[in-house]
Amino acid sequence: MPGSRYTVNVLARDTAGRVSWSSPPLTFATGGPATSTCTVRFTADNDWGNGYIGGVEITNNGTKPINGWTLTWTWPTGWQQVSSGWSATWEQVGTAVRVTPTDDNRQIAAGASVSAGFVGAYSGPNVLPTAFRLNGTVCATG
Repeated sequence: MPGSRYTVNVLARDTAGRVSWSSPPLTFATGGPATSTCTVRFTADNDWGNGYIGGVEITNNGTKPINGWTLTWTWPTGWQQVSSGWSATWEQVGTAVRVTPTDDNRQIAAGASVSAGFVGAYSGPNVLPTAFRLNGTVCATG
């Protein structure tokens, strides 16, 4: 799988906890997994300044069905959270997010996808996650 290209803005936090304005955009490229049995597409829509409607679409790139799954990621900042969600069970501890299926989307057939959504909240810049694991395996993004 080819590498990915990212654009980021850098933030600084002083000892009093105040966050700086973001830097001008910085663009860089990274390598991705050579092969991955999964792809995760993360979406953030309808942003209203301190929240948004988010979603994940998980695709099984493997040749066998996935029976039961757990998707995990870590928020890049401590001020982001999942407020509520649907089509899955959503749990957050600190910056770690864990998503598990409901009974109707436990299985992901080979070549198929499942989707789940959530209401996200934040109190600083909303920096989206870029690394996801499905059942412990690093997924491609896209």
